[in-house]
Amino acid sequence: MPRLLALVVAFASFVTVPQNPPAAGASPPFRLAGPIYFVGAGDLAAFLIHTPQGHILIDGGMPKDAPLVERSIKALGFKPEDIRILLTTQAHFDHVGTHAHFKKLSGAMVQAMDGDAQLLRDGGKSDYLFGANPDFHYQPVAVDRVLKDGDLVTLGGIRLTAHRTPGHTPGSATYDMDINEGGRIYKVVFAASTSVNPGTRFVKNPSYPGILDDYRKAFQVLESLQPDIWVSGHSAFFDLEAKRKNMSSENPAAAFVDPAGYKRMVTERKRTFEDLVAKESGLQPSAR
Repeated sequence: MPRLLALVVAFASFVTVPQNPPAAGASPPFRLAGPIYFVGAGDLAAFLIHTPQGHILIDGGMPKDAPLVERSIKALGFKPEDIRILLTTQAHFDHVGTHAHFKKLSGAMVQAMDGDAQLLRDGGKSDYLFGANPDFHYQPVAVDRVLKDGDLVTLGGIRLTAHRTPGHTPGSATYDMDINEGGRIYKVVFAASTSVNPGTRFVKNPSYPGILDDYRKAFQVLESLQPDIWVSGHSAFFDLEAKRKNMSSENPAAAFVDPAGYKRMVTERKRTFEDLVAKESGLQPSAR
């Protein structure tokens, strides 16, 4: 993602009070729903899923964010050394920049969707849009498991289904899981980005072979999911700050229930994508 999107937004007064104060510039961590905790650095979201057998970390921000994410995990009373699985929704530097750090720290297994594994191995150098720019590179990291569409990621009773939702990166991934909050079961979706970065080409000299069909596949998959709660790799995408303000300590999940917002997000992103395709093809964009 462009560095403009990597602004660190200072949030305050989360419902869950950290056991230790967060580092300067970090967003205070909090429990979002069930075993899911927000441990991101402002707009760059990251999620820790706690289990009795260790943690799963989904996304992690830019390389420089490693100390912030680490301190957020500790502030919640958990140990970063107990991370067992590292996942990502996309292998761009602002989402996997801390993977190498946390793998070295914890020995966690890096699991990446087919299509993004090579990006992780070469530190972003093979990225179809940003590969030539060293500013978007990150420390390469070994991939222990290459995920396929529909694979399960399991740990300590937690079960996530990995969905291949490619386009933003060739192996962008979306995950879904069920959580129990106060006796109610919620379906949670960690949605991959389907935004289109400037310079991406679909029709004429496409950015990579099949990118047009990949984006359409991603939207098809996202449309098939019907979450109660949804989050994404950027806090602004799912309006974290506004939802956070409505949280209660008894049932924080309730503030994040937003099936209509999810449907609206997918519809709007799909329309924007199709308009860009139409423009590149010399056709009229769709009517709003």
